[in-house]
Amino acid sequence: MNSVKYSLQEALEKPALVIKLDLSDQGLTELPAEIGKLVNLQELILNKNKLSNLPDELAGLGLLKKLSVCQNRLLNFPKVILRLISLEHLDLKDNKIGEVPSNIKNLRELRTLSLGWNTLSTLPKETAKLQNLQKLDLQYNRICHLPASLGELSSLRELNLDWNKLQQLPNELVNLKFLQKLSIAENSFTLVPYCVGNLHTLRELNVSWNRISRLDGILSELQELTKLDLHNNLLESIEEDFCCLTSLETIIIRGNKLNALPDCFALLENLKHVDLSENSFRSFPEVLCELKSLLHINLRFNNIASLPVVLHEMEKLRELFLGGNSISSIPKGIFTMKNLQFLGLTQNQIEEISIEEPEKSSLKGIYLGGNPISHPVYGIEKLPKLSQLTIPSETRNKDLICQQLPHIKVELY
Repeated sequence: MNSVKYSLQEALEKPALVIKLDLSDQGLTELPAEIGKLVNLQELILNKNKLSNLPDELAGLGLLKKLSVCQNRLLNFPKVILRLISLEHLDLKDNKIGEVPSNIKNLRELRTLSLGWNTLSTLPKETAKLQNLQKLDLQYNRICHLPASLGELSSLRELNLDWNKLQQLPNELVNLKFLQKLSIAENSFTLVPYCVGNLHTLRELNVSWNRISRLDGILSELQELTKLDLHNNLLESIEEDFCCLTSLETIIIRGNKLNALPDCFALLENLKHVDLSENSFRSFPEVLCELKSLLHINLRFNNIASLPVVLHEMEKLRELFLGGNSISSIPKGIFTMKNLQFLGLTQNQIEEISIEEPEKSSLKGIYLGGNPISHPVYGIEKLPKLSQLTIPSETRNKDLICQQLPHIKVELY
């Protein structure tokens, strides 16, 4: 049995056998009433068409579990959808829907509801009746407030509120006892909402692109948090109670005003990825050298002038990006760190480079462009795993390096 069809005409030849119908990107301006004959249909995909409404006959699809009408021309929430009581997944993103009807409560089997990229300003309080809802996506709307009743969504695991107009969240959201992923990026928050600090099951939190200047200890109880994104805020410092987040594996604080990290940062022993680029560090935060699990460090575009001599002791580090600083020399051992694969040093003040014992290096990519290197660069041609190389066009022995590395493309910058 071929259960997936890509044209309605083909599907109607044996309608009872069709389980999935995908009519994406077919220029449809309306959905023919014959769709109602597909009585066993479970999945209907109508993405990238020109639909402004859906026919009443759709209500005959009593077994439909998944409906996707992304990137169409819906101005209103199609009322016929409210009669599809078996729906588990509904995706209406990238339309121009301005309001969700209160009868959304009829769709009690919904697991995921995607309404991003519309023109919503709020949600009806009846949304709270969707007790099976696990994922709610409201990004890129015009939402300025949320009903307190959203705290009653007892099964919710993921909530995306990015790119709205929120200044606060209802305190009742503390009742979302199973929420694991929350994203409130690109809103108008000046503080992390109080309720967030009591969402003890959170594993991922994104509060980037807001106006947050301090954390006030709000995050200190989030012991399950593994990923935290604070980039492009107004943070000037990290408080010590932040270091209670000992489950963190990824932290992104790019584009703030930090110039130092507290010593207790060393307690974040599970950290693997750290992005501190575009801040105000004048020296490499040596506390990072104590984090033996780190795999990736990004400190691009700060004001760092020197690197710690113990940097080479970070045996698990795979990627180190330091471009756009004021570094003038590289400590011994950096090029031969045990697991370092990519080293970015573009746009610094490095004048001379010599790699000792290059045969021990694991480096696959070295980026040196934009430095005032006037001396010959020795040892690069002997790196056994090198596949990417960028060097300044002024490098004295660049032609020789290119000749000695015929198997890779050497970029001059």
